[in-house]
Amino acid sequence: MEERKNNTAMGKNPLEKSIHISIIVPVYNSADFLHQCVDSILGQTYREFELLLINDGSSDDSLKIMNSFAEQDSRIQVIDKVKNSGVSDTRNIGISLAKGKTICFIDSDDWVEKNYLQVFIDNYVSSDILLLQNVIRDKPRNLHYKTYNLQNDFTELFLSNNLLYFGGPCGKFFEREIITKNNITFNSEVSYGEDLIFFLEYIKQIQAINIINAALYHYEFTENSLSRTKHSFDSLFILHSAIADFIFFHHQQTGKKIKKYIYQVDWDIIEACIDQGIIGKKLNKEDSYICMSKIKATIDKNHFLYSGYYRKVLFLLLKTKQYQLLLQLKKRLNK
Repeated sequence: MEERKNNTAMGKNPLEKSIHISIIVPVYNSADFLHQCVDSILGQTYREFELLLINDGSSDDSLKIMNSFAEQDSRIQVIDKVKNSGVSDTRNIGISLAKGKTICFIDSDDWVEKNYLQVFIDNYVSSDILLLQNVIRDKPRNLHYKTYNLQNDFTELFLSNNLLYFGGPCGKFFEREIITKNNITFNSEVSYGEDLIFFLEYIKQIQAINIINAALYHYEFTENSLSRTKHSFDSLFILHSAIADFIFFHHQQTGKKIKKYIYQVDWDIIEACIDQGIIGKKLNKEDSYICMSKIKATIDKNHFLYSGYYRKVLFLLLKTKQYQLLLQLKKRLNK
């Protein structure tokens, strides 16, 4: 405690001692992992937080475990959603109920080391700077630790850290007022990439991102992971549209390298729209063509200029409405 007071006096940490953090944990059939997750949160060296455990219609013993924890610690609030409605809706409920100045999201099958929150507190400078820690998935990601100004360091930030593939809400320290004031929510209509959309909307409202030299969040890959799920065309197309909007918002970033990177990510989503949302769902010819027309209307010359030979072919097939030929090509290559 004394050390934190000294840092404040020196101007390193403008947060008051009584800063209140809201930790939001969506829970769905996580009985096997929940003890480890909650124990790791309650064991934090920084203790000024509230813990919102939100049951998303679990059919196992998750709710029983959550209530047991709540009986032992007054910082815990249990919210019971009888009907399962997905992680996005669950996180949004957490945001609406949160009272803290800042918000952390932790998934119920993950866990954090005991100084996870303290590192955020010690590095807090301003609400205009998003704090981001590394996440351990077997090993930490390859990140470059520094503070990046979103105007001047945009290209370095995204290229050096592959940031569009690190858009999940975990490992980040969000300002609640920025979220609520700008009505930033997780899109419950999206089953993949809803966290990236949230991240992109959030960073439109801030000045900088500080990637902290710390890796204290442990991501546990489980059989229930959404990455194993095939997603609908509409869900993936919303993500593609969000990337397109992000490109428009940062149109002043004219460097070839950053444009190539962003359009590469967008092409990944476009191909997922075709592979998973059309071919994977076995849509009939009419519905397939309607979906392809939507893609055609949202791509421009930059999708051609900043792509490799194969995707240039896809671009031309889309723009000339050679949808059947495109689908045949994709099916052949997907075998």
